[in-house]
Amino acid sequence: MKRILSLVLISLLVLSLAACVKPAAPETTPEPTQEAAAPTEAPSEAPTEAPTESPAPAVQPERPSCSKGMYPRVDGSTANIPLALALVRLVTGCTEDEAANFINFRTTDYSYEALDAGEADMLLVYEASRPTKERFDPEHNIDMPPIGLDALVFITNTDNPVDSLTIDQIRGIFSGEITNWSEVGGLDAPIVAFQRPELSGSQTLMLDLCMGDVPMAPVDKIVVSNTMEDVINDIAAYDNSSNAIGYSVYYYAKNMYTFPNLKFITVDGVAPSNETINSGEYPFINPFYAILPRQNVNPRAAAIVEWLESPDGQALIEQCGYVPYIKKVDK
Repeated sequence: MKRILSLVLISLLVLSLAACVKPAAPETTPEPTQEAAAPTEAPSEAPTEAPTESPAPAVQPERPSCSKGMYPRVDGSTANIPLALALVRLVTGCTEDEAANFINFRTTDYSYEALDAGEADMLLVYEASRPTKERFDPEHNIDMPPIGLDALVFITNTDNPVDSLTIDQIRGIFSGEITNWSEVGGLDAPIVAFQRPELSGSQTLMLDLCMGDVPMAPVDKIVVSNTMEDVINDIAAYDNSSNAIGYSVYYYAKNMYTFPNLKFITVDGVAPSNETINSGEYPFINPFYAILPRQNVNPRAAAIVEWLESPDGQALIEQCGYVPYIKKVDK
């Protein structure tokens, strides 16, 4: 009996050993070995390449801080005053009333002259006019990183049935070629077009972004408003208000000086908004800048400019109602 049991156990052992050997057979064949090697090579390459391609996280500049007495002299464009007020409060910790004492903006072109004369340490400003560029040569004398986006907008009264114009129609109106609203789908009424002085930031945008080589109508055929506030007042107060049209920068007309009876004109089917400026859909977009001189740089001003270019600085610009530059979507 014992002998029979032993024979049974030996038979079972042989069968189990045979079963264990069978899975090892594929290891001796070349095809499975090559197929198994492929997946082991692919993952080994991906992890080794990824770290070399990924740059180290950029070190963000610290938020600048200084006493009120050490705050740099800042000049610039009228539309950048809200940003300047927010910035001085953030950097110095001063009150809203105290911040107003730091603001003495000469407007766009005159602020470039102040920087050149050493009367300002930095600018928050729009692009200079052509005459100022020729005289001042900003390309070689200043560093001007863009920090935000704005747009040239066209304003008319809500009583005007015309809501949209093409770029060519706008050029025609301000060159004096189109003189009646009926020519652009409106009433049979003369067009009263307001423009800005040559050295204003709005006029620079109008010439560079819209008119190009098309000359503006002479001043005896068009009304000149001296300031951005004036042009909005003039359009709103004009006796035949629905006949009037003028232009300004988007931020100023939307956030700083508004009238309920005025509206923005849609251009080529696109209305100006933070979204269409950000996306590049609206046609008349231009950056504004934080500018430093290339010589005798105030270190506190330089720290502020560097911070304005950072994500935290761009967040402040957006909180103030501007379109931040780093969010621009290229066409």
